[in-house]
Amino acid sequence: MTTESPQRNSGKPPKLTVRVGVGLNPFAGDGLADGGFWTSVETMEELGYDSIWLSDTAALGGMAPLPALAAIAMRTDRLKLGTSVLVLPPRNPVLLARELATIDALSGGRLLPAGGLGIDLPSEVEAMGIPREERAARLAESITLIKAIWSGEPTTVQGRFWSVTDFELTPRPTRPRLEFWLGGRAPAALRRVGELADGWLASAVSPDEFPDKVAAIRAAAAEANRTIDEDHYGATVFAAPREEDITDDVAERLRLRRGLERRDYLALGTGELRGLLERFLAGGACKFVVVPVARDLPAWLRELHAEVVAPIEAAD
Repeated sequence: MTTESPQRNSGKPPKLTVRVGVGLNPFAGDGLADGGFWTSVETMEELGYDSIWLSDTAALGGMAPLPALAAIAMRTDRLKLGTSVLVLPPRNPVLLARELATIDALSGGRLLPAGGLGIDLPSEVEAMGIPREERAARLAESITLIKAIWSGEPTTVQGRFWSVTDFELTPRPTRPRLEFWLGGRAPAALRRVGELADGWLASAVSPDEFPDKVAAIRAAAAEANRTIDEDHYGATVFAAPREEDITDDVAERLRLRRGLERRDYLALGTGELRGLLERFLAGGACKFVVVPVARDLPAWLRELHAEVVAPIEAAD
């Protein structure tokens, strides 16, 4: 998804730029053995999808996002490269800043990094190896250090978990300011977005809840004397062509949150998806990661682009 700043027009609300990317289904295997992964990537590039997004887990399977995005950068010219979301607490932020800057340089400035605490499952928390009580503090310190390093200036930071002295990063990100979005939906997570991040990528949040959570982020940003661009609020949703495309194991993993109705995060068919995205648009979202769930993924990607993505982006 693009991150252009909205045009300001005195007396009128800003015009928001709607963009739709694709998140590869983390529950469907990696698609490497049969070539399905590269077929999907090539289909997205051909059709003109804005971006591809890869998840980051320790115990749930799927490819590691950063090496996969570096490989995608070499096979594409236009597709932007996102993480949805990168688990920050267990990673060394100095090494991570270099890895992300390298992908940005290799891709010619197409990286869209988004981070978070990770999936709150016992197996994931155990595998990541970070005590629960340290995760939020590590995330905040990591974001602060990464942004300082990305500035290109010699950086000296003495932190609780990581420290550097007169550190200069090479290679530098292609762009003068590489933005970092955060996920999360709890009150503390929303405060972190407002205080530290350049945008919010929501997951397991309903369209009805979205406006209040955006308001909480804006309030936190204001308290920190910051602003977040109006078109830097996004949402992740799932889409399948029909019920029979949702296998039992995927259905189990798609029970994202107690109390969240399925119609608020999973659409069946292009009509339902268009309606779901429009509900989020009405609540202030304009950047979307659609995770397609289908037996014939390339065909579903083509149908989604023709029937939903191209029309909704053209109407912004």
